[in-house]
Amino acid sequence: MDDLRDSAIARGWIRGGEPILLDRLAFPLTEDLPDVVHASNRAVRDRVREDMVHGPATPAAVASCFGAEEEQVVAEVDRYGLPLRTVLSRDSGLMRSDPYYAPDYLSVFYRDHYRSLYRPKRFSLSWFLAEQIRHGQRILERLPTPLRPGARVLDVGCGMGGMLVAFALEGCEIVGFDYGADYVAKGRRLGLDLRAGGFETVAGERPFDLVMMSHVLEHAADPIAFARQAAGVLATDGLCYLEVPGIFNIRAGYDGDVLTYLQNAHQWHFTAATLRATLARAGLHVEQGDESIWCFARRGKVEPSARAHDGERVAAELLDLERTFAGRAPIAGGMLAGV
Repeated sequence: MDDLRDSAIARGWIRGGEPILLDRLAFPLTEDLPDVVHASNRAVRDRVREDMVHGPATPAAVASCFGAEEEQVVAEVDRYGLPLRTVLSRDSGLMRSDPYYAPDYLSVFYRDHYRSLYRPKRFSLSWFLAEQIRHGQRILERLPTPLRPGARVLDVGCGMGGMLVAFALEGCEIVGFDYGADYVAKGRRLGLDLRAGGFETVAGERPFDLVMMSHVLEHAADPIAFARQAAGVLATDGLCYLEVPGIFNIRAGYDGDVLTYLQNAHQWHFTAATLRATLARAGLHVEQGDESIWCFARRGKVEPSARAHDGERVAAELLDLERTFAGRAPIAGGMLAGV
């Protein structure tokens, strides 16, 4: 255990002697989370951890997309037991991984390891596609107004394209793209218009009436720039639907365990307010949503100085979650006391 920690410090993934808000989340963990690391993904987890502490994965500094703020380290580890330094910006409440994988390894991670690491205990392609189809139906039902027949719908990070099925059945023109070429190929065999790549795959086409980004923005190296690309392909009166894992949804969605919530593929962690500010800086303005987090947004004026002030509220929530989950006595001091 000490060798792993020393190696992670030497490589620059974590920093020795640095106080963390949730001291249970120090690297390395004493044991794996049994529902997260299991027979199906343990080998790939071990490979990624080895790459980080001894191999080709090198850390790169990640600056906050809101500019410089005073920061608090929340955790040194993610749910897979990988060294991952998560920091909280004390004013805005935006959390991020800093450092994160350098671009050369990040492409390897997503190509070779991500889907295998993320895979739940019970997994099949048909199960995954069915989940996508059900989720697409839920989004369709959530729309504030029905789409007209022939409306153009884009799914960003579409996987196998299942979320588009409900819209295709409603007579919409559907397009999806994803960097996972294997999943794209499987969706194409079902007759869906899916493309391997990013926004360049729809460059020059007619704008879209609905752009969906479900659990995508938290992966982006620069979420403002990514959201700006989405705004750029959206029709003037079009609608953008977004979902991200919400910090204030940990209590309901992750059994109240911050460790279960943290994972190495997520560079950014939002509240509704920090997501709203991020999108406003990209020219997308939230019309409705909640802390789950989901929201609808439309194109508008870019607000480069849009901000949130959720820092103290986020810290209080994380500390309360830790007290509740771990059954410990109330934690004195910490960020709330100005440490």
